[in-house]
Parts: sequence; C-alpha cells; structure tokens
Amino acid sequence: MKSLLVFFSVLGLDLATKKWADLRLPRGKRKKITKNLLYFQHIKNSGMAYHKFAGKRKFILGITGGLTAIYSVLFLSACLSKKDAPDYAIPLAITLGGAYGNFLERWKKGYVTDFIYINKGKNPPIFNVADGALLLGAILVGIASLKDKTNM
Repeated sequence: MKSLLVFFSVLGLDLATKKWADLRLPRGKRKKITKNLLYFQHIKNSGMAYHKFAGKRKFILGITGGLTAIYSVLFLSACLSKKDAPDYAIPLAITLGGAYGNFLERWKKGYVTDFIYINKGKNPPIFNVADGALLLGAILVGIASLKDKTNM
C-alpha cells in the first residue's frame, strides 16, 4: 500500500534528520546553507509554533495526540475506502507522518528538535521535516477536498 510507505518514509526521514541535527549541529548557532536565505539553526522547542505554550507539555500532548488520533482514523478510512483513497490517502499519510514524528519526540523528550531556518519575513520560524510534512499534507488534503467539490 503506497500510503503506508509514504507514512513510514515521512516519519523515518523526520526522525533521522532530527537525530542528525542532534549529533551534528551545535545548539543555537546558525550555519549558512545559502546566502541570506537558508540556514541550519538547532533549537529545542518545548512549545508549539513560535514556542507557543512552552512548558505546557501535558496540554500540548493532549491537543496533538487528539489531532493525531483523528487524522489516524481519517487515514485508515481513506485507505479502506475504494472511492476516495487515491485522493486522500497519500496527503493524509504525509500529514500523519509529520504528526507522529513530532508527537513521538515530544512524548519521549518533552520537546521537538527544530533546525531549518528560512531568513524571510519579519519573524521567520525555525522548523523541522515533520512541520513541513504537516503543512504540505494539509495543503494537499485541501486540494483533494476542492477537487471533490468540483466533481460533484
């Protein structure tokens, strides 16, 4: 099943890159990848985006665990459905791989490892592969949903 392969690939890539960041990148220092745009900057984020709710581990685990459970049910439903599986299973697998990556690390360590910094805008975030997968998956789910509405 392609969607399971996608899920495990995203999860594995996320966990492997976080491990790499832990072993190879000094915390807090920026390492330039491209001139004035892309950097590695290793931080430990005990909150959510932009350190929101930092230090509120149980709250964050409850919210992210609940959302991950809901997405898991949607993913299983899409995988078992003959009708919508091609449109929704892969985007949900991408999203779920990212969700599990961050959830597992937060559960185990109390924080997530962020290390990708794009120097654009007023307050650019530092993020990880899981965060990118969550965003990409959500966009693809939205596109699949719009596609469904136009085919009705």
